[in-house]
Amino acid sequence: MDGTRRKIAHREFGHATMGMAFGLEPRIDLHGMGGTTSWATPRDLGAARRIAISVAGPAAGFVLAAIVYWGWDFAPPAFSAAPLGRFVREELWFVNFWWGVMNLLPMLPLDGGNVTVQLLNWLTGGKGERPARIISIAVAGLAVPAAAWFQNFWGAILAVSFALSNWRGLKDLSAREHDAPMHDALKVAYEALEAKDSARVLELARPVALGSRTAPVRAEALQLLAFGFLLDGRVAEADAAIASLPKGYSPHPSLVELRATAAAAAPG
Repeated sequence: MDGTRRKIAHREFGHATMGMAFGLEPRIDLHGMGGTTSWATPRDLGAARRIAISVAGPAAGFVLAAIVYWGWDFAPPAFSAAPLGRFVREELWFVNFWWGVMNLLPMLPLDGGNVTVQLLNWLTGGKGERPARIISIAVAGLAVPAAAWFQNFWGAILAVSFALSNWRGLKDLSAREHDAPMHDALKVAYEALEAKDSARVLELARPVALGSRTAPVRAEALQLLAFGFLLDGRVAEADAAIASLPKGYSPHPSLVELRATAAAAAPG
């Protein structure tokens, strides 16, 4: 692990430690863009605890920055006064203090953005993602020229990438909101499938398969369509529905089994 990744690990360790205090099992993954702390068994902790977990990362960096600032006088003079020693001190201070400050900007996926989401969720009754992403795009739009002004081109590139990711996030959110009412139709379609009412299954699943905007909902509707076709012995149409599954989705084993049974029973 190089120096930068070690510094990032301190912040992720802050998130992980706070999560453990709330009964979560943390997992830290370090990657090219920094690090990510996830949880083996995610659960709803409430806004206050989620904010505490987000703030704990930068706070760990601030603690290390304070140790560097106040403890440097105790370092051997031959090292602390040398060019290498001054370079190490400046790097430790910048990464742990200034990067911590930047990480608290209200811009997803930074910790400040996560805090913003939780605060807005609390204020709006769980509808904070859209305004948080709009704020993130606005902050990123301001950060790009600011970073360019200070000739921090890496920071400008990061800000552009955050703006694009939040724009995609808004589109994904709109798609999820569009598909949310379709879950009720799919639930009724499953009940019809249990009753082996193929006509009802097809009636309910077909408009969802045609009109859904998210891959999970479309995949669920297509598999229900395939089940409905197979109940009627329409193997070719079931195969077409299975072939239309979104990338990364495979037919359920029970669907594969029913397809084999229907194909064996088909005439010819």
